[in-house]
This record gives sequence, structure tokens and C-alpha cells, in this order.
Amino acid sequence: MEEELFYSTVCFKPFDNQKSTVEVAKFEESVYAEVKIKRSTSQTAPETSAAECSLDKSVLPAHDSLTEAKDATTPTFSVYRRATVILGLLCFLLLAGLTAVSVFIYIHMSKYNNILAQHIQEKATNLQLLADKEVLERERARLKTQGEQMNGTLDFILKKSRFLVDEYCQSTGNGVQCTPCFQNWIQNGSSCYYFMKDWPWKSWTESQEYCKGYGAQLAIIDSVEEQEFINRHAQSYYDEYHGYWMGLSKKKETWVWSTGAELEEGFWVDDPLKGYGECVLSMPSKNPLKSWLSAYCYMRNRWICEVEVLTWPTFLQAQQNQSGPST
Repeated sequence: MEEELFYSTVCFKPFDNQKSTVEVAKFEESVYAEVKIKRSTSQTAPETSAAECSLDKSVLPAHDSLTEAKDATTPTFSVYRRATVILGLLCFLLLAGLTAVSVFIYIHMSKYNNILAQHIQEKATNLQLLADKEVLERERARLKTQGEQMNGTLDFILKKSRFLVDEYCQSTGNGVQCTPCFQNWIQNGSSCYYFMKDWPWKSWTESQEYCKGYGAQLAIIDSVEEQEFINRHAQSYYDEYHGYWMGLSKKKETWVWSTGAELEEGFWVDDPLKGYGECVLSMPSKNPLKSWLSAYCYMRNRWICEVEVLTWPTFLQAQQNQSGPST
């Protein structure tokens, strides 16, 4: 039975030292191989004949063809290599640009945050300064008012020939406290009134002198509200012919106040032209608009003193006693 035997033959061409290095290199670029398949009954491979080792030039590629193929692929490789280098440079430049932009943004954002924080701090400081300014303005207004009050108090004191400070001010646990009116006087609007209820009664002239001792004068009534206030605090005493002297008297058939001003409106019980006296009493009456009565000036009656309110500086002010004078 015949078996198939596969074998290959490799031929080595002797190297010639006389040939040039270029020719050797060209020759080494080609690999020659030949594989033959033979059928043989013998297990021993036949020796290769010289004819079989002959080089089949039709199988081997020509040297010139290989060189031309290599030269054709070289320019394409160079183009790809250059493109790769250029793309690498572009990527590097792009990365460097992004890094520079990031650093630039970070630096400027840090500056912006610092400026913003400084702006917020300055705004808070400005608001605090505005609040302090308002406080100072209020304090300035308070001091201005207090100064005006002190000047008014000083002017009031200087106008008096005798100023009774003890009648206005008293020592308390919180220091000295002063009222706008004398003790036992009643405040109504911008004036203080004293309704005399003690003995002895006095004439019109004596009553006026008594009031002047306090820097006051007999009451001058120039409004309905003031007349109602007088009538509300005037109390009946002795008989229906006794009342309270007020600062109105007759001079040459004209009713004149103690300040020299002529009477414009009166609240008479009867026609004053029919009266017999030259001085005027305010009589306690159920009708406050009809309570004036003329009487002789030498008659002895109670009286009403009036003086303007004394405005003290705020730190000396105390609550005014609104109760009536003690008897």
C-alpha cells in the first residue's frame, strides 16, 4: 500500500564575497522556497537533484518590482506620519489653551468674589452709618429742643422780679423734679391758674398785688373754653354776691384788661352798662356763659391768678398736678 509523503526542499545559494554589498542585500530580500509532493513506496526520501534545486524564476518576484512597490508605499506613510504629528500638536495647543482659559477664569472669579465680598461689607457698613446718622439726628433734635427750652426758661426767670424756684421744683429720689406750674396751681393749655380759697379775702387791687408776687396777674379770659374752665373750678361760697376777682376793670366807660387790651367779648349776667361797680367778678354759675358781674373794687372777695406755663428742660420735667389747689 502506497503512502503519501510530503517533503520540502530548501536550496541555499553559496555566498560570493566578491559581490557587492548592495547585490547581497537585494538577494537577501527574496526568500526562495519550493515544496513538492511526490508519491513513493520507499520511506527514504530521495536526494534532491541539482535540477530540482534550480531556481524557478517564474515563482520569484522580480527585484525591480519589489523595489518599485516599496518606493510607492513610502510617500503615503510620510503623509500619515506628518498628519499624526500635526494633530498631536493641535491637541497639545488646545489643551494648553483650555488650561490657560481655566486659570484665567479662576483668577478673575477669585477677584470678583473678593470684590463682591468687599461690596457687601461696604454696603453693611453704609447701612450702619445711616442708622448711626439717624440716631445722631434724633439726638441733635433733642438737644436743640432742650436748648430752646432752657433759653425759654431763662427768659421767663429773667422777666420775674422774684423767682420762687421752691414753688416749682422739689427734690425726689430721682433728683430734682420741676413742674410747669407752681404747687397747688392748675394748668390749662399754656397758662397756670390759682383759685384763692384761703382767708382773708381781698379787694381787687390787693388781689392784683398778690398775683404779682408770683409773677402773675388776675385772670384774663379771652375764649369760651377758658371761661368754661374758670367756671368749672370756681366754687360757691358765703352768698350769691361773692365771686372771684378777674383782671377786668372799667376805665372811662371802657372795660379794659389789666394788660391794657380792651374787652371784645364778655360773659355777663346782666348788661354791664347797668352795673354799679368798676371791677368784675366771675360768679359760680350753672351757665358759664352768663357769670360775669360788675362790683365795687373795694369789696373783699376771692380771686384767680394766671401766669404762663414755665417750660423746663426735659430732664427736669415732672408730671403736673392736675388736681385743684388745696384749701
